[in-house]
Amino acid sequence: MKLSSLNSSIDSALDSVIEREGYIKTLPIDGNVSVALCPANRQICLNTAGQAFLGNLDTKLIHQLGSKIWPNLDQKSTVSLWKQHINCGLARFLERALSHSGTVLRYSELGNVRRIYGVTSPQFVEMNQREFRDTLIESLAPLGIAPNGEVFKTPFGEIVEKFEVPMAQEGQVGLNCKVVYGLNNGYSSYRLNWGRTVLVCTNGLTSIEKIGRDRWVHTNRVNIRDFATGSVEAAYNHLSDVEKQISAARTRTINHSLMDQFMTRLALANATKERVSTRLDHEFRDTGNNEWSVSQALTFLGEHEKAIPPKVRENLTRLGSSLLEKPLEQVVSAPATVTSAGFYDILR
Repeated sequence: MKLSSLNSSIDSALDSVIEREGYIKTLPIDGNVSVALCPANRQICLNTAGQAFLGNLDTKLIHQLGSKIWPNLDQKSTVSLWKQHINCGLARFLERALSHSGTVLRYSELGNVRRIYGVTSPQFVEMNQREFRDTLIESLAPLGIAPNGEVFKTPFGEIVEKFEVPMAQEGQVGLNCKVVYGLNNGYSSYRLNWGRTVLVCTNGLTSIEKIGRDRWVHTNRVNIRDFATGSVEAAYNHLSDVEKQISAARTRTINHSLMDQFMTRLALANATKERVSTRLDHEFRDTGNNEWSVSQALTFLGEHEKAIPPKVRENLTRLGSSLLEKPLEQVVSAPATVTSAGFYDILR
């Protein structure tokens, strides 16, 4: 998820979203719908109840509308089917799926132009971002989890706030959390994005690896407090597992034959391989001749070695993290994967 840092406070950022959404209107589709598509301009026009509604055909709106024809498909599959049918009956399929469906159009209106903001079901529950935040903070406070003042924005206009999570004494792994405040457009959910922070013991620096996210959708089925505490519990359970994995990695002495195979399979430039070798020697001296040292060496380079290209650093962090979850033997014996661009991943 690409984020842009904001200089404004979280209050100001959320107020801006709340004010903008305050102008959004709704219209349940109770009658017939006619559809006009303009692929060249990536536009769609829905006509219903004597009114025209224009929409930009980004992947979000394509997925929302396409799901009325092809339910339960992910975004990629829906977009693929949409493209296949764009000149072969797609407008007719949409008309049939939307007419008398009760689907709710959410739109903004400026003059005589109505712009589609989103498409929702009749069961959609609006959520005020500030109310969600207040409840979330109240739920997380007893756990020592609180905002740290950093505010971001996603490319879709969602506001993101970073929360600090206390690290256990003597712990080797901590958590970080970014809260995404969803939009009331039927597509954007409220999300808690968790990452784990692994202490690099030899220098006090940390490395970060994303571990997953929890989503709160716009329904009444899940209470916000239950959502928050359940998400935290799952994250801490993951933390406990990682601590055990680190302890296990410390006990696995390096098999030098395996290590040679590992180094041979690294799809890296020679200069980067040299940096890996140098860092491995450093970690072996400081933390022992074990697989935990290999994980630390790779993760350190991925997070802190600016001379290595960003994408390669990202791959090194990912590989180092995987060595916490799988023994070196399993990593080395895994088949090579090829990227969509036709190149080997980090292991050839």
